[in-house]
Amino acid sequence: MNSPKFLAAFVALTVFAGRIAVADVFSFTNLDLSIPDGQPAGMSDVETIVSSISQIGSVQVGLNIAGNFNGDLYCYLEYNGALSVLLNRPGRTADNPFGYADCGFDITLSDFATNGNIHTYEMVLTPAAGLPLTGLWQPDGRTDSPASVVDTDPSTAGLSLFDGMNPDGIWTLFVADVSPGGDSTLVSWQLTIDSVPEPSVAAVLGLGAVAAFIWRGRD
Repeated sequence: MNSPKFLAAFVALTVFAGRIAVADVFSFTNLDLSIPDGQPAGMSDVETIVSSISQIGSVQVGLNIAGNFNGDLYCYLEYNGALSVLLNRPGRTADNPFGYADCGFDITLSDFATNGNIHTYEMVLTPAAGLPLTGLWQPDGRTDSPASVVDTDPSTAGLSLFDGMNPDGIWTLFVADVSPGGDSTLVSWQLTIDSVPEPSVAAVLGLGAVAAFIWRGRD
C-alpha cells in the first residue's frame, strides 16, 4: 500500500524534475564606443529592454572589449538600484598594482562559471599575446575602489543581485580605463536573462497520471 507521505514526496520530486526556464537574449552590437584612457569617469551604454520574462532567475553578461591592458579596466552593470561589478582591475594584487597586461575580453560572465573569478583569470588561462581573453567566468564582484582593489578583497557584488526583479527597464553598462597607457573600446555586449523555472506542462500531465496509478495501487 502506498502511503500519503510517499505520494506527497513523489509529487514534489516530479514537479521539481519537470521545471523549465525561459531565456531572453538582448545583444547590443557594433557599438565601438571609445573608453577614455586614464579617465575614471569612463563611459556608459544605456539600453532599455522589454522582456517576456516577469521575474529574473539568473543573469549572464557577454562582454567584448578591445584593448591592450586588461588590468586598467573597471566595469559594472547597473539596474533598478542594484550594481554588479563585472571587472575591477583584473590581476591587481598587493604584488602587482598594475594588473594583467593582456589585450581585451571576449567573454561571458556568470555567477556559476566553473573557470572561477575573472579577477584572477591567469591562474586558469593566459591568452596568447595580442589576443583577448575568452571563455565563461564569474564576475569580479569586488566593490573596493579601483585605486586600491586587490585579489584578496571579498567578492560580494555578483549578478545574483538582480535575481527576483522584473527585467523590464533601463540597464546601464559602465566601463572605465582608470590608468593611462592604452586605448580600449567597448565593441559589444549581451544580456541573457533566465526566468525563474516553472513546472512544465509535460510534468504536470505526467504527475496526474502517476498519481492516479499510485492511488489505484492502494485498493
